Amino acid sequence: MTHVDIIAEIGSNHGGDLDTAKRYIEAAARAGADVAKFQTLTREGLIARFVRDPESGEVVENPKYAGFANAGLPDDWHAPLKACAEENGVEFMSTPFSLDAVELMEDIGVKRYKIASGDLTFTPLLERLGRTGKPVLLSTGASYLDEVEAALSTLKHAGCHDITVLHCTASYPPEWDDLNLSAITKLKTALGRPVGLSDHSAGHTAPIAAVALGAVAIEKHVTFDRGLDGPDHPFAMEFDELAAMIANIRILERALGDGEKKPAASEINRRRNLRRGRYDAQTGHPSADGDVWMRPQWEADERAGK
Repeated sequence: MTHVDIIAEIGSNHGGDLDTAKRYIEAAARAGADVAKFQTLTREGLIARFVRDPESGEVVENPKYAGFANAGLPDDWHAPLKACAEENGVEFMSTPFSLDAVELMEDIGVKRYKIASGDLTFTPLLERLGRTGKPVLLSTGASYLDEVEAALSTLKHAGCHDITVLHCTASYPPEWDDLNLSAITKLKTALGRPVGLSDHSAGHTAPIAAVALGAVAIEKHVTFDRGLDGPDHPFAMEFDELAAMIANIRILERALGDGEKKPAASEINRRRNLRRGRYDAQTGHPSADGDVWMRPQWEADERAGK
C-alpha cells in the first residue's frame, strides 16, 4: 500500500512571527501531515524592482515589487523550526528561492527539497539542488511537458535521481476547469516518475481524485483562519479540513489496494455461495447433469465467517 505524503504548506502564513510558525508546525502534526513546509525567500532576491514596459519598451518601476506581501523566513528561524518539526514527528521543509537558501538548508541538514513552479527554468538552482543528491519535489504549474522534461534532465545530470513531479495549476485559487487532473496520468506515463499534486483549489475534491489517479504526494496551503490578512490565507485549508482530508486519503489508500485482480480475503468464503451449480429440477438435489442452475447460499456458513 502506497503512503501518500501530505505536505502542509505554511508558506508565509506565519506572518513574520516565530511562535506562530511553531504553532503551525504543531497543528500540522496534529492533523496528520507528514511535512510542514515553509518558503525561504526575500522580496529583494525574488522580485525585480524594475521591469520593461511591454507597450512602451521603457524601464519602469515594477508594481509587483512594492505590493509583494509574502513574509520571508529569517535565516535564524530555520534551525529552531526544523527542531520543532522533529519534536512533533513531522519533516521540516522549505522551498529555496535562491542559491544562498540552498546553502542554509544544507547547513541544517534538510532531507529533501521542493522546487517552486516559477523556478522550473531557473537552471542554476536546479543544478545546485541536483548536486546535493537529495530527493526533489518538482512543481510544474504553468508549464509544458517539454519544459518539465528539460528540468528533469538538468536535475539528473547534476546528480539528482529521486524526483517526484507535482502537477500544479498556478492560480490562487484555480477554476475547476483549469485543474486538468488527468495530466497526472499523462505525467506518470510520459516521465516514468512518481507524480503528486500541489493544489490550490477549494476543499479536498482534487486531492482525493489525484490519489485515485496515483498521486504519491499532496501539497495544500494551510491556515488557522482564511479570514486573516495575507496573500495565502484566502485559498488555504483550515486545520479541521486538513485533518478530514488526510483521514479520507488514508481510507482511500487502503481501498485502492495493490491493483491485482483477485478475490479479497472477505470474498474467499463467499465464492461457493455466489457461484451457481447444477441441480435436479425434480428433487432439488445437486446433480452433475442437473437441468437447473442455482446458488447454494450457505447462510449459516456466511454468518459464521466460514
